[in-house]
Amino acid sequence: MQSILATFWERLGLSAFAAGNYDKAEGYFRKLEQKEPSSMSVLRNLGLILMAKGDAEGAEAYLLREEKLYGKSFHRHAALADIAYARGKRKEAEKRYRLALGEAESASGGSAEALRPLIDMRLAICKDEKSFAASRESMKVFDEANRLKAGGEAEKAIEAFLRSAALDPSNWPALNNAGIVCLENLGNPGEALKLFERAFEASRNIHAARNVEVARRKLGKKGGR
Repeated sequence: MQSILATFWERLGLSAFAAGNYDKAEGYFRKLEQKEPSSMSVLRNLGLILMAKGDAEGAEAYLLREEKLYGKSFHRHAALADIAYARGKRKEAEKRYRLALGEAESASGGSAEALRPLIDMRLAICKDEKSFAASRESMKVFDEANRLKAGGEAEKAIEAFLRSAALDPSNWPALNNAGIVCLENLGNPGEALKLFERAFEASRNIHAARNVEVARRKLGKKGGR
């Protein structure tokens, strides 16, 4: 019975995560953690969820524990590289991105081949001090954009998100968030679609892909009126 319940929580948690509902996703995986605290699914997904919520330190703890228990892999290197990048650890991020690119999954025909362009971009940024410094400024502008969004200043928020993306071309969440504001606050699915497509092109991320489809549906409905 516990195994069936655990599978149910995992599916709900993954579904919530894919939909961008990180609090709900964390709730399901916290329940699963009580039953299976050392399972790969719990450690990896709580790490990714906490990273999405902005808790890089908490995410790192889960992913390092996963690596200690289950060994090194492309996805662990890539996730830990992203965390080091977010925390401003340039050399550690560079090392982890290199290790990720050395794994078979990222090679031509590998399961993670589509992620290679983003990792290559991040690696290039890490290798250049000025580019990495610009990525730190990008994060500050990104936070400013989120504050503007929360305050209802939609047009200023979009402008700030686009400045953030210009400072760091690997910062696809800035493009994604600008698209969300265009779609939800300004009711402009056409412009939102362009931004979501740019975010997906840079990242191949499932959330960006989902937003592309949402914008296309809304644009279709709007055009059909």
